[in-house]
Amino acid sequence: MKTHIAILLVLSLMIISGATGCPSSATKAEAASGLQVSFVTDAPPLSASVNQEFPIYLDILNAGGQFINKGDAKFYLSGIGPDLEGVRAIQSNERSLSKQSISPDRIILADKAKFTFPIESLYTSTIALTSCYTYGTTAQATLCISAKNDSSVCNSATEKITATSNSVAPLQVTSVKEEIVGNKLRVFIVLTNKLKGQVYLPDADCDKLQAKDISESFKQDKVGVEVRLPDREKSSFVCKLLTSAAPYVPQDSLVGSANMGTVVCERTLAGNENYATPFAVILRYKYVESMSKTINILP
Repeated sequence: MKTHIAILLVLSLMIISGATGCPSSATKAEAASGLQVSFVTDAPPLSASVNQEFPIYLDILNAGGQFINKGDAKFYLSGIGPDLEGVRAIQSNERSLSKQSISPDRIILADKAKFTFPIESLYTSTIALTSCYTYGTTAQATLCISAKNDSSVCNSATEKITATSNSVAPLQVTSVKEEIVGNKLRVFIVLTNKLKGQVYLPDADCDKLQAKDISESFKQDKVGVEVRLPDREKSSFVCKLLTSAAPYVPQDSLVGSANMGTVVCERTLAGNENYATPFAVILRYKYVESMSKTINILP
């Protein structure tokens, strides 16, 4: 009797484990990362006295899957006021940053910064750091070209994005789904910002964004889009995109820009088509992130 009870307990644990175990590779979310930026420990320090010199250093690590060219990443130190001397408020990467790097690069904003304003009691100052860099995402999937949902070759009703579809990046294609309406195949592509930064068109000027230029603000929440297909499909597909430049009017094209959200592509089907085809979405954009650090200034 005790043996039977033990067997039942083991079976119960196996069932529970199967129900609550690790997700399969088909449901696992793709990693999202880009340029990781952090202040170096004690640079700046948590506290400093008036006229005490201290460094301000950044460690930057390109953890994503996009190469960053020299000068394509900029770093802006703000909130410092005129009483913090010896600071370079704008810096850029002095060499190219390899994708998915394992060692950080150092950005020097100050070697000997110091607060010079005389104070009589503790003063707390918050400095803000904004990073702005050019990045890209590549997402790959397989489409089903068929006039029927019950194709013998592929299933047009299933989600086309898997855990390994996207390159590691802040923006990702989180869904590609097909719908057959009459003789039309419609493809719905969902673009998602997976991190906490802001997205702009790739031609956005980082300096103007930092200066809150109104004309550059129209480029926010838009991304450059290129849909790639085999040659035999290029003339058949059209995507509802925007032009790459202002005033961003709608166009039917495989290359252009799009608002963050859903992009719709369409293809006219012939009744005898029944095959799978590769499909890729290339995203290009500027990505802007901010962080801050508090320094206690002592008399």
